[in-house]
Amino acid sequence: MRLTAAKIAEIVNGIVEGNPDQIISTVSKIEDAANESLCFLSNKKYSHYLQTTSAGIVLLDDTFTDISEGLTVIRCSHPYVAFCTILIQHFDYKSPYQIGIHPTAVIESSATIGENCHIGSHAYIGHNVKIGDNTKVLANTCIYENSTIGNNTLLHSNVSVYYDSVIGSDCIIHSGTAIGSDGFGHAPLPDGTYIKIPQIGNVVIGDKVEIGSNTSIDRANMGSTVIGDGCRLDNLVQIAHGVELGQNCIVAGGVCIAGSAKIGDNCVFAGQSGVVGHVTVADKTTLGGQGGINKDIKEPGGIFTGSPHLPFKDEMKSRVMWRNLPNLEQRVRELEKQVKKDS
Repeated sequence: MRLTAAKIAEIVNGIVEGNPDQIISTVSKIEDAANESLCFLSNKKYSHYLQTTSAGIVLLDDTFTDISEGLTVIRCSHPYVAFCTILIQHFDYKSPYQIGIHPTAVIESSATIGENCHIGSHAYIGHNVKIGDNTKVLANTCIYENSTIGNNTLLHSNVSVYYDSVIGSDCIIHSGTAIGSDGFGHAPLPDGTYIKIPQIGNVVIGDKVEIGSNTSIDRANMGSTVIGDGCRLDNLVQIAHGVELGQNCIVAGGVCIAGSAKIGDNCVFAGQSGVVGHVTVADKTTLGGQGGINKDIKEPGGIFTGSPHLPFKDEMKSRVMWRNLPNLEQRVRELEKQVKKDS
């Protein structure tokens, strides 16, 4: 794929500074760029590369001013979004999955497969499963009975979709993920043993959701575990039974959200953070890495960190105090000695 600076500017609604006929044929990081590379820059930390890069074209905004002579740049409002737009439209890798059903796949007679689908080798499609048009089910993936999958969805190899699950359109689910596994429900008995609580609900996943590899989304005890439209879940995420995750949430690797938690729209959970069960979290809440929410958050837009969670500024003040504790202890000891000496 070869594009000119003028064409890229047209696509991303940007302004060319430099050679409008500059050609790019690949994309790369700015520090590794060659003379036909398209790059972007949005972090001031890397602005020094504007003096040394060999890139053909750099996407950036108006805040960057110190640019080497001869470098072609395209000014645009959101360089990273612009870069992603070019990447998706012209450089995104798409495996040529052949339309059709592999001869080793097993499809129950009551299942319904839409048009232009790919069903890979050794895949299993259970009783009464419904799969929409243009959906791809790759090798060794299992879809249990009574599940429904929308249009244009991609299930990578070795995905397990348990019975009664609902997955929307335009989703991507990566390898090793389990959708609809039993929720963790075990009731204690007087003799110290446990009885398993049947998990008879299901999982409902909205449209345009991407789920990373080796993630588990448990089916509800009753009702549904819900993942809202547009959510992005990273690898190794645990969503417990009965959780309701709002629309357009970002959930980074290692996050655990416990049973029946209700999460609002546009929330962000950084790596290894967690939420206890049966709490409600307001829209646009951000939780820092390894943070832990242990009670309801009622006001939208808050930024929290620490475990138990505190507002970000309060947590930072606390950390300053913790760092000074050894010095404070030493001062107290010296004061005690002085008081004892004076008395």
